[in-house]
Amino acid sequence: MDALRRARTISDALAEHLDEPVRLIVTDNKRLMLSARQHLGRFEIRVHHMFLEADDRVVVALARYLKHRDRRSGRIVDDFIAAHEHRIDKRRRRMPSVRTRGSVHDLKSIYGTLLPLFGEDALEGVRIGWGRHAPVRRRRYSVQLGSYSREDLLIRIHPVLDQAWVPEWYVASVVYHEMLHHVCPPKKVGRTLRHHTAEFRRREAAHPHHEAALRWEEKNLTRLLRSMPK
Repeated sequence: MDALRRARTISDALAEHLDEPVRLIVTDNKRLMLSARQHLGRFEIRVHHMFLEADDRVVVALARYLKHRDRRSGRIVDDFIAAHEHRIDKRRRRMPSVRTRGSVHDLKSIYGTLLPLFGEDALEGVRIGWGRHAPVRRRRYSVQLGSYSREDLLIRIHPVLDQAWVPEWYVASVVYHEMLHHVCPPKKVGRTLRHHTAEFRRREAAHPHHEAALRWEEKNLTRLLRSMPK
């Protein structure tokens, strides 16, 4: 059976067990073997091409894990991935380079102090680094101070925060926000994919410097924007 026919067979089986339409996307991602989201009324499931070799038991476990987060099914999927790790062409994987130590703030240190606020291994594999300074060619009214790539498991922090007058606790609040994007994945609400879910907002508000960070940002946003390179 060729790859296309096998992918269609697996997609149909997943749709039957999930009781929802499924769009199966087969990838050659070297880091993320499996991801899924509900999008436009169907499950959009991305799997490494190793899953084309999955038998019925693994496909059923995958569906149960996606639908119910069943731990036993999750272990079956994990065991399958571990047994097929040789299918990952690690030589072709180019991980984005990261720089954690800035001229003022050390993101690795800040990240380490925040990890105990999350469960054990909750952010396993997630890296952090400073982003790049892009020249501003027009007047700016806002700036994205942090971002998280689920595919690369990478948090980037805007280098405009790497200044002596920016307090470390504020940088930590931005890092914490991006860490939450990993542990609180987006959810489909109607036709909208909501990145800041109720759980996300609840946990964000629980950070000890949350309110102070909002006040500091409101007071200093203009100064941050003016300090960006032209």
